[in-house]
Amino acid sequence: MIKENCKLAIISIKANKMRAFLTMLGIIIGVCAVIAIMTVGNSMTADVKKQLEGYGVQNITLYVSQIDWNEEISEADMENMLFKPDVLHKLSEKFGKRIAGISVEASVDGGKVIRDGKTANVNILGTSAGYYKANKVKLINGNSFNQYDYEQGNNVAIVSDKFIEQLYGSEYKPENLLGKEIEINSMEEYINVTVVGIYHYEAAGQRGGSKNITTNVYIPLKAAWNITHNKDIMECVVVAAEGENATVLSEDIKLYLTDAMATQLGDKFMIDAYSNQSMIEENTKTMNQMTMAISMIAAIALIVGGIGVMNIMTVSITERTREIGTRKALGAPDSMIMLQFISEAIIICLIGGVIGIVLGLVLGNVAVHFMGYTPHISFASIYMSVGFSMAIGVFFGYSPAKHAAKMNPIDALRYE
Repeated sequence: MIKENCKLAIISIKANKMRAFLTMLGIIIGVCAVIAIMTVGNSMTADVKKQLEGYGVQNITLYVSQIDWNEEISEADMENMLFKPDVLHKLSEKFGKRIAGISVEASVDGGKVIRDGKTANVNILGTSAGYYKANKVKLINGNSFNQYDYEQGNNVAIVSDKFIEQLYGSEYKPENLLGKEIEINSMEEYINVTVVGIYHYEAAGQRGGSKNITTNVYIPLKAAWNITHNKDIMECVVVAAEGENATVLSEDIKLYLTDAMATQLGDKFMIDAYSNQSMIEENTKTMNQMTMAISMIAAIALIVGGIGVMNIMTVSITERTREIGTRKALGAPDSMIMLQFISEAIIICLIGGVIGIVLGLVLGNVAVHFMGYTPHISFASIYMSVGFSMAIGVFFGYSPAKHAAKMNPIDALRYE
């Protein structure tokens, strides 16, 4: 019976192609808009999430901030906004295996290394052992600094493969630079360091060509302090251990430091701790809410399309009154008549939905391409659109179908 009703519905649609297409247009536009918006929204969310994850999902940034930003603070108060090395050491001992490392950095200065007429621009950065895990620095040759280097502040360095390429050319083997001394001409002074490790340089959107790229030269944190004579630690990054919930750990660390630094903080300052994980979750939630809100507005076109379906089904039933009367006179029950016209409404909406999905995917992917994001198709929106299209067919087709089913066969046969 369902198969027969579908055949009758398709015959009716073919007999009035233009009218059927115009009826579908509202459904097509609504579904197309929803799919395109969901595709763009999902693509933006996924790419932003990937970028944030690149900074480390397990990273927790700690710093001291004012409670009342309108209150002026003295230079002496500024000292209370700094972390002391022994506090961070005790923090590491307190949380033990829950922490994979603590990253502290100290910028020395910008500088350049010159060799045979070639120049490599560098930033000299003093780092703690946890810096490389927090910033996902990948060592490809040599070794990282050992405990003795950190304790003594030895003049050793880790340079990038890009730095070596700039000075020695692409044919030079990076490992050949290990154990050799380089001289960095900085604004402070000439700094001589021995290369012990080489890391892989990751481009960070710098412009001006590969020759003008500035790379980091890493030295032990104490070596940087010896050069700058400044041991201020304004912020640090704690890396949560694998499997540890960074959001929960950040709150635990915040409570611990608030208690451990109570005298230093006084009533003017507080510990702020935020994790990249919580930031990613909040950002994803916000973007998903925005996408859904815009999609709901676009879905209004589906409602308008449904009203169009109801209108055309009412017209169709009026035109086929004698057909309905004939079928009822031959013994067709009310349920069969109703099912015939509901099936027709569903098929109209379903065809419109499929066309809208195809157009929406095409438009969504084109938009994503021009925006520079990686396409992420929302299969949930496709399933939702198909289901919603069928639901609209049933909802808006029910009333006209019920009217057709309740017709008196004698009155229907007399209809002119």
